[in-house]
Amino acid sequence: MARFCPTFNQPWGFGVGLLAIASPILVGCGGLGTGEAASSYEQRLAEHLSQTNAVMYGAFWCPHCASQKELFGDAASQVPYIECDPEGENAQPELCQAKGIPGYPTWEIDGEFYTGTRSLENLAELSNFVAPE
Repeated sequence: MARFCPTFNQPWGFGVGLLAIASPILVGCGGLGTGEAASSYEQRLAEHLSQTNAVMYGAFWCPHCASQKELFGDAASQVPYIECDPEGENAQPELCQAKGIPGYPTWEIDGEFYTGTRSLENLAELSNFVAPE
């Protein structure tokens, strides 16, 4: 089962207050691992996700979002990402609300939503990515 951080279904705009309330919950929401250099596989998958308009919705404070990005290593900056917390950089909370994002990370791939941290293999499968050999 994929793990994710809940949105707490609170109205947007609570920002820091929501984070303070959520802190005890987030402590149990996972930890951060160490990053590795991206291989050509991670780079090609990130480019494929971007080219197929796949999107990862997340929040800057979510440890599962950080873990998801770390799976891409150096290619993490290529992963299409929407920040849902209004306190985050380049935040788009209205879009996240309109999409009904239930928790973080949530992936939108081909119009379908998938919550929780996903393996690179699962993302490849969901997005019909076939790595050249």
